[in-house]
Amino acid sequence: MVAQSASSALGNCPNCGAPLSGKTRFCGSCGSPVPTARGSGGRPNTVASAQAQSAPAPADRPKDEVAPMPPPPVGSSSPAPSLPSTPTPRSSTPYSAPPSRPSVAPAPHAATARSQTAPQAAVYRAPPMPSMAQRYRRPAVPDVGPTSVGKVLHTMDRLPVDDMVRGAGRILGRGMLTRPGFSGCWVTPAVPENGELIFQYPLGRSRVLLYRIPNEVDILYHLDLADYRVPPQYVQLIQWTREELVHWYPKQFKLTFLGQTRQYVQDLSERLMHRIAKERGISLGPTTAAASARLKELSEILARHVAGLGVIELLLEDPHIQDVYVDAPASENRVHLRIAGYPDERVGDKALTNIIVTDEETEAILSRFRIESGRPFSEAMPVLETDIKEYNTRASVIGRPLSPDGIAIALRRHATDPWTLLKFLYFRSLSSFAAGMLSFLVDGRSSILVSGARSAGKTSLVGALMLEFPKTQRILTIEDTLELPSLEMRQLGYKVQTIFVRSALGGQAGEMSTDDALKVSLRLGESAIVLGEVRGQEARTLYEAMRAGTAGSAVLGTIHGNSAHAVYERVVHDLGISPTSFNATDIVVIAGLTSPGGSVRTQRRRLLQVSELDKNAPDPGTFEDLLTYDDANDNLLETPRVGQGSLRIATIAEAWGMTYPEALENIRTRGAYKEHIVKYAEASGRLDLLTAPWVGATNAAFWEIMERHKEEVRDHTLSYDQVLQEWKDWFAKTVRYG
Repeated sequence: MVAQSASSALGNCPNCGAPLSGKTRFCGSCGSPVPTARGSGGRPNTVASAQAQSAPAPADRPKDEVAPMPPPPVGSSSPAPSLPSTPTPRSSTPYSAPPSRPSVAPAPHAATARSQTAPQAAVYRAPPMPSMAQRYRRPAVPDVGPTSVGKVLHTMDRLPVDDMVRGAGRILGRGMLTRPGFSGCWVTPAVPENGELIFQYPLGRSRVLLYRIPNEVDILYHLDLADYRVPPQYVQLIQWTREELVHWYPKQFKLTFLGQTRQYVQDLSERLMHRIAKERGISLGPTTAAASARLKELSEILARHVAGLGVIELLLEDPHIQDVYVDAPASENRVHLRIAGYPDERVGDKALTNIIVTDEETEAILSRFRIESGRPFSEAMPVLETDIKEYNTRASVIGRPLSPDGIAIALRRHATDPWTLLKFLYFRSLSSFAAGMLSFLVDGRSSILVSGARSAGKTSLVGALMLEFPKTQRILTIEDTLELPSLEMRQLGYKVQTIFVRSALGGQAGEMSTDDALKVSLRLGESAIVLGEVRGQEARTLYEAMRAGTAGSAVLGTIHGNSAHAVYERVVHDLGISPTSFNATDIVVIAGLTSPGGSVRTQRRRLLQVSELDKNAPDPGTFEDLLTYDDANDNLLETPRVGQGSLRIATIAEAWGMTYPEALENIRTRGAYKEHIVKYAEASGRLDLLTAPWVGATNAAFWEIMERHKEEVRDHTLSYDQVLQEWKDWFAKTVRYG
């Protein structure tokens, strides 16, 4: 009976009065927790609870009186709740407002009200549930005493915080690429932390820094671009102006020339920037003059990157850069250079830049070349060659399918200031005696072929030899690439006629071939003929004219070959010229590159050999060296052939009415005054004395002195020491007052 009572009547919920089962700790109706008496096993003692409910009330107590509350469980801090002495009966009136629930004991459940015989169980008020903030409250942080704070501060003082900050900056900035929105080239702005700064110099508003990197062959050409240091508000102004330029295409004229397009963009962008800056509230400067200067600077930047060549344009403005190479794929390779003219020999002649050209920028550069040249470029014709007159540069571009990785660009920059024998002498490329001999041979109307490897300076040497002609000599140049200093010589008073021919890789319709141009030049009167390169059918025409005596007073040209005998083999066997016709050649000059000590970083341009063709030898193609290069002393030395009797020197001496020793004295005097100019330029820092204007003036002074002493030359009584002294007197007076 006790077990049955325990299983059927386990008590009611103290909150809502619903009956409870023995295996729950929460009410199934309202969800409130149910306090239970714990047994030894930790589970509710349902039997004790049932007995407490079913136990009859004492006889001395009224039937409806609630049994007294037992004491709270051991360990509970909550006091026993107080219950009302009489329960509140439930109203039987339908739809009446329910009576207010007592603040402590809830109203009995409906099931309990129907069963009036069931005794009411004693209940306990559950302790309050902790809130979410109380459950997840952070643990209290213990107070730190003055001693602990001092230890922390002491530790912080000992840490190299500044070094840590600088190190983090170097790590984050290493290899980082940046570019403003108006530019198409990525640049690494951070300088190498392990590099050795060799040389630095300004380049306009930008700056060039040359670094030598350990374990690297090439020198780092680090270009610190002023265009990339523009403040952000001005970068945005340039972007807005660039977007506005699209709607301002001119209708009056066509933008077919690079210089014309650039000037138009610069003028228009300056006006647009002024209006946009005013509308956007961008300050250009505190004063009108400052604002005008800022506008001019920003418009030049925009014109450079929109209508010019961008960052590549700045490289072409550096006088030390000779070649610029952008290899495909352009977006994965840094631009590399060929450089020269630095006073420090550690620089070498090859450099790697901190510049990467995007594929979009290479496409834009190619479009400018196509517009400038008017030549096609496609997969059917993936080669484009053109001259960029604004930068005095020859551009060669290849694309797919010839270049499977995309567009590749090679820019060969011609010297804006022509090379002279004085410059070759200044850079130790030849000796003073060699300079005097070459001047003597050119003045004596010799046929000279300049040969050598690529980038050895063949064309530069031919240009320097052209300046050794007197200004009375008429010169015809034939070339498919405008590399010779024809324009500069005309500006100095030389009589130079340029004939531009079709490129060997093809060209536009109407362009004449080199062979046809040479035939035309032979009908233009007595002239010295200068061929940019002898490589095809024009060689046959040239040698036929030289043998017939109609080729003019002198012939200069370049050809590929690394020795005099190699030149003979190429002309005779490759170009089909007979050995007899080759006898029209007088001198072969070999220019080359030397690597001191086997260095891969430094290469020097040197004159390696000057040979004459021995036309009296029984075997054709026999050469006699006049000058040879001494690798140990890095100098060009004369051979015994010069003292014993050179056939070509003797021929010129006979034509001038002088003896062979007098001809040698003439050569040495020419070399002596050229060396005097170079030494004076080095001592005084006046390198302008090595340029083309001074070459023309000093040579003219020498010829004037020789003209005054022509009677003595005829009588073989001329003292060349006196000639040299007169020239030095003229030079001193001209340098001082000229």
